[in-house]
Amino acid sequence: MSVSTAERYVSSSLSLLKIWMDANGLDLSPSKSTVVLFTKSRTPCSLNITYDGNILPIRNQVKFLGAILDSKLTGQPHCEFVVSKCERNLNMLRCLGGVWWGAHPATLRLVYNAVIRSVLDFGTFFLDPGNVAGFRKLDLIQSRALRIVSGAMKSSPVNALQIECCDPPLNLRRQYLSDRFIFRIVQFHNHPLISKLEFLSKKVPSSHKPLPCLLKSFLKFKQLQAPTHSFQVLPLFGASYDSLLLSPVICFSLGIEKSDFNANENFNCNANSKWPNWHQIYTDASKHSSGCVGVGVYHKQYNIVQKIKLPPESSVFTGECFGLLKALEYVLSFKLKKTVVFTDSLSALQSLAKFSLKLNPFFHVIFECKRKLLHCQSHNYLVSFCWVPSHCGISGNVKADSLANSATVTGDVYPYKNFGHDLAALPGICLHKSWNMCWEESGRIKGRFLYAIQSSVPRKPWFAKLSFGKTATSTIIRMRLGHNSLPVHLHKLGIVTSTACECGESYCDLNHIFFSCSLYDHSSLYTSLVSLSVPLPTNISLLLRDFNPLVYSILSRFILNNNIKL
Repeated sequence: MSVSTAERYVSSSLSLLKIWMDANGLDLSPSKSTVVLFTKSRTPCSLNITYDGNILPIRNQVKFLGAILDSKLTGQPHCEFVVSKCERNLNMLRCLGGVWWGAHPATLRLVYNAVIRSVLDFGTFFLDPGNVAGFRKLDLIQSRALRIVSGAMKSSPVNALQIECCDPPLNLRRQYLSDRFIFRIVQFHNHPLISKLEFLSKKVPSSHKPLPCLLKSFLKFKQLQAPTHSFQVLPLFGASYDSLLLSPVICFSLGIEKSDFNANENFNCNANSKWPNWHQIYTDASKHSSGCVGVGVYHKQYNIVQKIKLPPESSVFTGECFGLLKALEYVLSFKLKKTVVFTDSLSALQSLAKFSLKLNPFFHVIFECKRKLLHCQSHNYLVSFCWVPSHCGISGNVKADSLANSATVTGDVYPYKNFGHDLAALPGICLHKSWNMCWEESGRIKGRFLYAIQSSVPRKPWFAKLSFGKTATSTIIRMRLGHNSLPVHLHKLGIVTSTACECGESYCDLNHIFFSCSLYDHSSLYTSLVSLSVPLPTNISLLLRDFNPLVYSILSRFILNNNIKL
């Protein structure tokens, strides 16, 4: 489409908009409106777009929904706006904590997530790839913030800081946010973005230019072997009002303990007395470390079994809910008047019992279960649910568990579909995998000291699990990073001319301070390490490796008792 044609269409649309707004008593201010021509041309065409006889101003950029879009979509104006906003918020971190005083790093990390990373995240994945210099400024903001949070030295490598604070590189973070967005909207088959990405995916250039984050995410989705269940509206709005108000009969305890040696006999006695002459259906789901999710359904009286296989992206929770759905379908198919469904999934029953408007996210299978329950109720079929403890010898549950395990391989593959709430977990898995690969490559070059201690990306920073003081935590962080204010490291940086210690030894590093320096009392340190069966002699790198909280506590006490600040 040419610029002149687009100009004509926009003017025509604005004329129709004017008619509609006049009919509804509304008005639009031309002076507050902006026209931007998105083009890569160095000499853009002149535009003449009017609204109600007024020419709309032409600009090179516009702020739309909080994101600044420039005419060439480089993202640089938005990055500069983000940087200026984060610069002010960095002062907040500086006021809350210094290296040896103030808020704990775990608290500062929460503040960083709230006031800085949230700004860095907003709208940036739509503009990636964009201006390299602009995104480099965002990386600089992140590194400065993480140094304040951790109390690390300026010489500390950025990749090691990211590992220590469990904050991924911003380029991986942008891809993660894009994945989350795409895996959420693919549930809606009529979403306007899907058709656009489908068209672009067929025209992927063969050059080495980086692809947009949204297109990368869509290509990841296309690689999934199983189709994704899609719907026109959210399950909440597709369900009938009566099914939303339905409150199923659920028994959360039969008085059976998992440690009971006679659990099976006691269960049969309680179940037969509570539901005499009722049909008993047992359901269970299983997922192995690498493979599909298996669902098993077992009808005790008729000895009928059913095995269903769900895609590997599915969760066990979805499998458990799907088992309840299949049990209800079985009740309707065989017209069972009184049925009790037993399951060992407490979370599935709690979701079924929860008021529908409070479900978050909206589980499609749960709404289907309530729809089937309403159908059973209209036919006067009594259906109750009961939770049973798993792996305690209850025969029906053992049979359903065996069926679920075998269903992961030989189960019925209909319907073999993914559900949106299960796809929501994939972006985090992809992020962790990509970050591990980056750390394995970069950690051998920069941040080697921390890589020897922490070779894989942790889920949470170690200081979030312990309640050390600010001084001890900052000191241990510097010890883990290998960048501290001891003479050996300062000599490498060219700050001091000698590596000698104040005690007279010629080489002052971490091992010297903690094990041999005559200025400190090491007796309590050795005694504590021996009590933990730590083999001596040892070194700091070995003590910090594999994160033993007891060892870290011993090091913390030694640091505080000797007032060590590295």
